[in-house]
Amino acid sequence: MTTDCTGRIASRSEQTIAAYRQRVHDLRLMAEREDAAGGDMLELTGWFCAQDERWSSSTVRQYRAAILMALETLPFHPTARTLLVERLRRGPLPTKSGPRKTSSKKRKSLPIAQFTRLEQFLRHSGRSDDKLIRGFVVFGAALFLRPVEYLNARVEGMMLTVQNAKATNGRGNGEERARDLHSMGKKAIAALVKFLERLRTAVQEAGAWKKLHNRLASRLARICKCLGIARVSLYTLRHVGMATAKSWMAPEEVAASAGHASVHTAMTHYAKRRTGWVGLRLAGRPSPASVARVRGAAQVFRPSGQTMCQWK
Repeated sequence: MTTDCTGRIASRSEQTIAAYRQRVHDLRLMAEREDAAGGDMLELTGWFCAQDERWSSSTVRQYRAAILMALETLPFHPTARTLLVERLRRGPLPTKSGPRKTSSKKRKSLPIAQFTRLEQFLRHSGRSDDKLIRGFVVFGAALFLRPVEYLNARVEGMMLTVQNAKATNGRGNGEERARDLHSMGKKAIAALVKFLERLRTAVQEAGAWKKLHNRLASRLARICKCLGIARVSLYTLRHVGMATAKSWMAPEEVAASAGHASVHTAMTHYAKRRTGWVGLRLAGRPSPASVARVRGAAQVFRPSGQTMCQWK
């Protein structure tokens, strides 16, 4: 771990560091093509901060983080470093119009009738990929893990332990989070264990998680088209599960189950409670230790009827 230019303790993986270096390189090339000096970090920072309404807010954040990392390695005077950091915080302004190139365009809700049609198709299919997709669909609605988190998830008795995919720089709910599975029943838990084993084997056979993910995502898109259902992504079921959980869990429990550090993430960036399957309690609550790590004031959701999900 290191301290970045903002004074925050930053933990970055080698993959993140390599990605940041590539972004700084890309920015230098852009600046050079526009006849702006891109080799010097002072000039590059000034050019970057002047590019108002050129990139989306998420792209601005990524470029800003990359520049901050690059500035950490340079021997600036503390006062000069502080001024650069403040300048980066103020600019550039993100674009105000145009299509957003983010995952926000992906579907965040799925009526239970469409879910049932999709699940029945997958259940009766003999394709191995369809069995994996069914696992993501069914358990995604109940557990709302990020798709990649299933790779390192493990079931121990009646508890599910998940390694948080976003655990650096205070973004996640610790290195791991735990979820009580008692309400799912032994049959469903056994099915979950089998799904996790199949998934790990499939990743090994595919050679990489990304290859398998892209293959399954493409197959799911084709199935949805065949069924006349608007395209569903593997991540859609995370939204569905969180929206459903909001009808019976407290905000800090939703956050802990999702791997969030703050209650505000689920409330701001994920599907609304009204789009969930109100009346269904799909899985148990997160562990007290996971809940204790969540930041933010608790808010109470309106109570609703609770019916146990019929696992098949």
